[in-house]
Amino acid sequence: MRRLTLALAVLIALLGVAGTAAPASAHASLVATDPAEGAVLPDAPDAVVLTFDEPVSLVSDGVAAFDAAGDPLEVDASARDDEVTADLPTGLADGTYVVTWRVVSADGHPVAGSLTFHVGAPSETVVAPRTPTATVGGPIGVAIAVVGALNYLGLFLVGGLALFLGWTVRGVRLHDDARRRLVRLLRAAAGLAIAAGLLAVPLAGSYQLGLGLGGIVDPAAWDPSLVRDDLVVLILQVVGLGAAVLGAGRSARGRSALTLDILTLLAVASPALVGHTRAYEPTTLLVITDALHLYVAAVWLGGLVALAVTLPALGGRPRDAAQVLSRFSTMATDVLAALVGSGALLSWGILGSWSALVETTYGRLLLVKIGVVAVVAAVAAWNRFVLLPGMDADAGHDQRRRTTLRIRRTVAVEAALLVVVVGVTGFLVGKAPGGETAPIAAPAATAVTTAVAGDYRVLAQLDAAEGNRRRLTLQVQDATGEPVDLYRAPVLTAASEQVDLGEIALTPVAAGTYAADLVLPHPGAWELTVSVRVDEFTNPVAVLDLDVD
Repeated sequence: MRRLTLALAVLIALLGVAGTAAPASAHASLVATDPAEGAVLPDAPDAVVLTFDEPVSLVSDGVAAFDAAGDPLEVDASARDDEVTADLPTGLADGTYVVTWRVVSADGHPVAGSLTFHVGAPSETVVAPRTPTATVGGPIGVAIAVVGALNYLGLFLVGGLALFLGWTVRGVRLHDDARRRLVRLLRAAAGLAIAAGLLAVPLAGSYQLGLGLGGIVDPAAWDPSLVRDDLVVLILQVVGLGAAVLGAGRSARGRSALTLDILTLLAVASPALVGHTRAYEPTTLLVITDALHLYVAAVWLGGLVALAVTLPALGGRPRDAAQVLSRFSTMATDVLAALVGSGALLSWGILGSWSALVETTYGRLLLVKIGVVAVVAAVAAWNRFVLLPGMDADAGHDQRRRTTLRIRRTVAVEAALLVVVVGVTGFLVGKAPGGETAPIAAPAATAVTTAVAGDYRVLAQLDAAEGNRRRLTLQVQDATGEPVDLYRAPVLTAASEQVDLGEIALTPVAAGTYAADLVLPHPGAWELTVSVRVDEFTNPVAVLDLDVD
């Protein structure tokens, strides 16, 4: 136990150093663009600049630009800290342009969107860009969750079995066949964890690139700049689990080594070095807490599986069975307290509010996990306080044997429930704590219409946006198509057959150009009425019909 305590101290020190790197604030969010969304510019910009609330990385072909006909333009994009800059071709003609972008947050989740701006005046028709549909969820999301769960399962089994062999059954007369079964199980679990960790690398790359499940065979999915953290975790697991396999053989012969113990602990804790805990403050505390959470889960699950394998071999020796059960039960009580405490701290550090438990998929999955753990804790309490006293020294031989069999059955139930917890954890890792990652689709076509108001032409453009929100741009032009500076801003009203939105405030954004943010309750036909204030006494009216998708 002194060796284990020292190994944990070294591990915490290493994780503390790893956790001092600058954190992010979970999913990156776009906070500003230049030009602004829906802007009408007198001259073509040299570049588009996207500013996020945290540093982001740019995937291959992460920024694309299209003209009003939907044809692609050549762009040269780069990312530096929290800014993505896309240099545009020179000499862009007047009209509407759409820029699509896809970046990766510090927690490994992709974030995407689009930006529309206009040079001179909006185009009368805008064709949706012909971009390939990027995959965010679906089969690849399920594959990532399943592979993650298998990786966790392998790591937890290795960590718990290593401790069981090195301490729980130390000094106990355990048959060689039982020890060999435990060592073989540990080796199989190490192989499972390494195989899952290896598969997780291209899955992460394909997910970030939006290539879907078939993208794991694309060389781009193995780009080290894209999957660096996943490769680091894989290397740590290969080294640490290899040390665990070597240490298991030494433990079976009654020997162990501190270095092997530290490497094993580092492999079990390696998932804490990436993912959600690296994206929240205080980073060092959450990384160490996550590592502790992982290790105590390993002690519990791996120990339960080891008990299920070992107890039959101790069926004829209830005294030895009582010693093993007493050791594990004492340790499991402390482990359960550490598991609950570290889990509560992690949950609050990541979610930050009680409402997020029910308002986000991450929170609801976390509630499922908490519920299953509560059932496991109840079964464990039954074992500890009801069944285990039947193994006391004053109990008869037959009673001890019957109690051993009953404990073996409840231990199997505990282990099965913890495997369910591991499965839920795999899905938790793939979910965004702050909300869902929206599916990435090609930007919708922009609705454009024109009408005549006296000697003037009124052009209205409704840019596609999320949900019911729309960005309306109005431009008043003379007979030559040039924007006109008016005496006063036009008066705009909007109505459909079902709803009358009344007068809508317009904000000047350029010469003869005005903008408004609309919330349209429903799609379909809408009528815009624009009163053009030419002077104090002249205000011709234009009526525009818009079909909203």
